Amino acid sequence: MNRKMACRALSVALAGLIAAGMPSAAFAKDAANCVSSDEAAALRLRDLQSRLMVAALSCNQQAAYNSFVEKFRPSLTSAGLQIVAYFKRTGGGEPALNRHLTQLANAAGLSRAEKPEQYCGDTWTMFLRLEEEPQGLPTMAAMFAPGVAVPAQCSAPDAPLEAIAPAAPVLKAATAN
Repeated sequence: MNRKMACRALSVALAGLIAAGMPSAAFAKDAANCVSSDEAAALRLRDLQSRLMVAALSCNQQAAYNSFVEKFRPSLTSAGLQIVAYFKRTGGGEPALNRHLTQLANAAGLSRAEKPEQYCGDTWTMFLRLEEEPQGLPTMAAMFAPGVAVPAQCSAPDAPLEAIAPAAPVLKAATAN
C-alpha cells in the first residue's frame, strides 16, 4: 500500500513539474492575443498620431502636423508595420486594423468636441515640445490613457511568441515542372 501511494505521489509530482514547464492553453491563447512591449509602444504612438491628426484638421494645425510626420516618419512607419503585424498575427487582419484606426480617430474627435480650446492648446503644446525635444516622442505617446480599448500587454517576457503559440505553417504553392 505504501509503495502504491508513493508511486501515485511521484506521478502527481512529475505531472506537476511537466505542467509547470509547459505553458497552459489559456496562457498560449493570451500570448497569441496580447501585445509585446514594442507593439504596445507602437499602439501608443498611433494613438498620439491620431490625436495630432484631429488637431491638424480641427484646430488649424496642419503645418505642425505635416512637420511632425516628416520629422518622425521612420518611427511612425515602424509603428505602423508593427500594428499591421499585430492585427495579422491575432487573426483580425485589415478589417480589425481599420476598426481600430477609426476608433482612435473617433475618440480623438470626441475629446476635441468635449473641450475644444483645451484640446487645441494641449496639442499645440505637444507639437512644440516634440519640435524642441524629438527624443521625447515615446514619453509623450505614453503620457495619455489610450483613447480606445487596447489589448493587454503580454505577461511573459518579450520572447518570440512562436515559442509560446507556434505560428501557422507556411504553405507554398506547387510549381509545375
